[in-house]
Amino acid sequence: MHPSELPPQLPTAFTVREAIEAGVSKGRLRARDLQRPFHGTRSRSPLDPIPRLRLLLRALPDGAFVCGPTAAVVRGLPLPARVERDAIDRAIIGVPHPRNRIRRRGVRGRSLRITDDEIEDYRGIRVTTSARTWRDVSPGLDLPAMVAVTDFLIARRRPLCTVDELAAQHAAAPRYPGARGRARALELCSTASESPRESELRTALVLAGLPMPECNVDIFDGRRFVARVDILYRAQKLVVEYYGDHHRDPNQWSADEIRRAELESLGYRVTVVTRRDFDDLPALAARVRRLLSA
Repeated sequence: MHPSELPPQLPTAFTVREAIEAGVSKGRLRARDLQRPFHGTRSRSPLDPIPRLRLLLRALPDGAFVCGPTAAVVRGLPLPARVERDAIDRAIIGVPHPRNRIRRRGVRGRSLRITDDEIEDYRGIRVTTSARTWRDVSPGLDLPAMVAVTDFLIARRRPLCTVDELAAQHAAAPRYPGARGRARALELCSTASESPRESELRTALVLAGLPMPECNVDIFDGRRFVARVDILYRAQKLVVEYYGDHHRDPNQWSADEIRRAELESLGYRVTVVTRRDFDDLPALAARVRRLLSA
C-alpha cells in the first residue's frame, strides 16, 4: 500500500511540527518514503548542504545559529577538503552563552560568548559574520590554510571584510584558541591573492625562509600587456606560476606556452608549480631558492 499524499502546502523539507500542524499523522511521518535529515525533520528527497541547514535551524530553538567551519561552508570560504566534509556531515550550531549547547544526533553544539552584531542572516541562514567565522575556524587550520581563508576574505576584487575588521576580532579575544595562527595570518595575508592555492604557495615559500614575493602582478612590454603572473620575485625577475588541472587542456597549454615564451623574451625566468609539488614543500622551496640565487 502506497503512503498517502502529503498536504501540498508542505515544502520538500519540513519539520515534524510543521507537518502535524498541516494535519499529517504521526504514522504517516514514520513512512519509509520520507528521509530524516535530523531529529524532528523530514524530507521527500536528499538535500544539499544549504537547504539541509535551513531545515535544521527551523527545528531548533530560537537564537540558534550556524558557526565555525560550517559557517565557513555557508559563506563559501576555502577550507581543506577534510575540514569541509566534516563541517557538512556534522553541522556546528551555536547558541549564545550561557545557554546550554544543543545536543542532538548529527549536530555539534557550541555555547559561545557572542554579540548580536556578530550574527546575521545570510542565504536564509542565521550565521556568524565573516570576521567572526574567521576567528572561529582558526583553531582547526594550519597556517597556509588560515592565510588562504584570510586572503579570500580581504581579496581586493571582492572583499567580504577588511584587515582591520579581522584584526579587531583577534584583538577582542587574544587568548581564544588559534590566536598564534590568526596573528601570523594577519602578517602574511595579501589583498592581491586570487586563489587559495596561490595563498598556500606564497605562505609555504615564506615559511621556508624565502623573501615575501609579490602576487598577481601585471607584466608589460612598454604599454603592451604581456601577462598577469601568480608570484613574482621582481629583483631576480623570477616568476612562479601555479598550474591547476585546467592547464592540462590543450588550448590552455598552448596559451601557457606562448605566455611563457613572451615572459622569457623579456628576461624573466618562469618555474611552474603543480598540485603534486605540495606533497614535498621542502623540495619545492629548495628549487625556488636555487633559482633565486642563480
